[in-house]
Amino acid sequence: MKIFLVGGAVRDEILNIQSIEKDWVVIGASEKEMLQKGFISVGKSFPVFLHPDTKEEYALARKELKTGLGHKDFEFDVNKEITLKEDLLRRDLTINAIAKSETGELIDPYGGVKDIENKILRHISDAFKEDPLRVFRVARFYTYLSKFEFEVHEETISFMKEICKSGELDNLSFERIWMETQKILSMLNSHLYFEILGETKALYPFTNELEKFKENITVLKNLKNNSLSAEEKWALLTFDIKLNERVKVPNNFKKYSNYFSKFVKTLSGDISPNLILEALMKIDAFRDKDRANKIYDLYKLTTGNQEILNNLNFLYLLDKLTKVKPEKTNDKNSKIIKEEIYEKRIFLIKEFING
Repeated sequence: MKIFLVGGAVRDEILNIQSIEKDWVVIGASEKEMLQKGFISVGKSFPVFLHPDTKEEYALARKELKTGLGHKDFEFDVNKEITLKEDLLRRDLTINAIAKSETGELIDPYGGVKDIENKILRHISDAFKEDPLRVFRVARFYTYLSKFEFEVHEETISFMKEICKSGELDNLSFERIWMETQKILSMLNSHLYFEILGETKALYPFTNELEKFKENITVLKNLKNNSLSAEEKWALLTFDIKLNERVKVPNNFKKYSNYFSKFVKTLSGDISPNLILEALMKIDAFRDKDRANKIYDLYKLTTGNQEILNNLNFLYLLDKLTKVKPEKTNDKNSKIIKEEIYEKRIFLIKEFING
């Protein structure tokens, strides 16, 4: 039995990037032997195990054969005779098909080290086209490695286009696409992910409002988006399209996008104290001032043409509005109290606008 470090951990080590996870491949072993050594079986489709101490993943070397459509329809062969080279052949890109032995030797049968040196993302074989998820994985790696200025090989781009043209993306659940997408929203230069998906005709799983979506991608590109949170980037991309109504994304992303959409739509025309207060109430600003301030900052970045709002000391105003209380009396009903608070807040906003 031989064990090799594989995939992203080896790639990142060559690039001098701190890698979070380590994956290992085991050559010349059976599932029974792994269990006897104390490894914990966690694989559903094929034998994957957790190390009893480190909890890192160890997979038996395998070959795969596509049996249907989509990302999951594969048969796996994990017999003990499968070689390391055969296992590496099934991977997506050459830079992810480098292994490192227990003695530190690099095994690189498909030229991954050279492609790292030349900053190229290249498929290993024609089998790349069998897994539609690889379109989104390549886009993710393109974004992840953008600080090194990697480029996608032209033939790999061609293969990505073929996958999209074939209709194979229709067999991917949006939840699985989202797993790749959510990762890049926390990365530098997130717009690159969507740009290369646009180049390869792979944006349609997100929305049929492609022109608006592309406009929002351009806005994200033109902003200093590296300081934005993942939720803010998603809100910027989706606030004016109906994507969040059609697909399932985590509630924090959906909620942030909906709040931003309400804020922008309410303040899209002529600005008045009443509209400002209405916008604040729609985003629940008095319960969560920090989120409201971030939505306001994002609004300023994306509109830039509302002089009244751009000149506000927003947090100070929000703090003042939150502290507004009705006059002390016991004979007021809730409706009168709400009206009184509303009028006082309108008065405060007018004072701020007029200086």
